[in-house]
Amino acid sequence: MGGELMASIDPKFKIVGPFSPKQFSDTTTLATTIDTAVGTLTGASSTTSLIAAEPVIVLGQAYIVLTYV
Repeated sequence: MGGELMASIDPKFKIVGPFSPKQFSDTTTLATTIDTAVGTLTGASSTTSLIAAEPVIVLGQAYIVLTYV
């Protein structure tokens, strides 16, 4: 394990939303919106570079935080 180099990962983030509770419960529209956002990630290393999609609720509104490289 001496002088091995690890690849440098520089994650980027994009926030999608806000979604009202009614919008967030419509999974078909929500999935389409997230897919569209993933397709337009700026600076992504590839079209499969999404690491995570996490929902965050702020004052009753839902946001999706996309993490990608």
